[in-house]
Amino acid sequence: MSKEENKIAELWKKQYSSHILKYSRYEITEQFQKFALMFAPGESYFYILNMHNLELDYVSPGVNEFIDICAENVTMQQLLNLALPEEIEKLEKKEMVIKDFFTNYLSPSEFLDYKLVYTYRMEDYKEKKRLMLMQATPLSVDKNNTPLHVLTIHSDISHFGNISTGKVSFMNLKGGKSFFNVPTETGKFNPKAGNDEPDISVTLTVREKEIIDLLAKGYGAKQIANNLNLSIHTVHTHRKNVLAKSGCKNTAELIAESMMAGILQ
Repeated sequence: MSKEENKIAELWKKQYSSHILKYSRYEITEQFQKFALMFAPGESYFYILNMHNLELDYVSPGVNEFIDICAENVTMQQLLNLALPEEIEKLEKKEMVIKDFFTNYLSPSEFLDYKLVYTYRMEDYKEKKRLMLMQATPLSVDKNNTPLHVLTIHSDISHFGNISTGKVSFMNLKGGKSFFNVPTETGKFNPKAGNDEPDISVTLTVREKEIIDLLAKGYGAKQIANNLNLSIHTVHTHRKNVLAKSGCKNTAELIAESMMAGILQ
């Protein structure tokens, strides 16, 4: 594990592990496995991270699509090693914002209400670079109100592009206040920096969302025009309007922002 990657583990140890007094293993059921896979599109894997010692209480067999190690023997350090070197600093900032969100913004009673989402790039054991969507939610807290068991799902979303964003979304699973596309440059959670609602989703028309979906699938302007029975000029106009509404500089950034806002599934 490199020094940069070790910073992430050290952050977890300092902010979570050091506050957890007793080890408790999370027992996963077959029903739970099926439930977790429902939220993992395409090639994916999930695991239960025990924050007491940063060991994995369970790793799904899907991990073998990414790492050439038997699922039962995979460690958290080995999974961190998959991230591309240029992603490590961004991952550290994201984890700092996540820590700040849970420890300084939420009340302990809200810990289990949220899932967090971000993207990152990795390289699998076949040296194939992939864009990954990471979704995580605490499953339990200990007596000190520290997250103890965390469910994390990693899904290959390379079909949406190859650019990861430096943002994190915090989605309330009970329909409460959510924060979409929160910047992470400062390493601090700023509730005013993120959107209470996925504004891009609200402001886009049905047609514009259709065009984003086709762009994400790799369709060119001519293919989109044929698919939606539009002129190429109209497709270009829609794309220009969508970029203006979203504030994105290009299609790749638009796709990444749309994914984080829940438009692309």
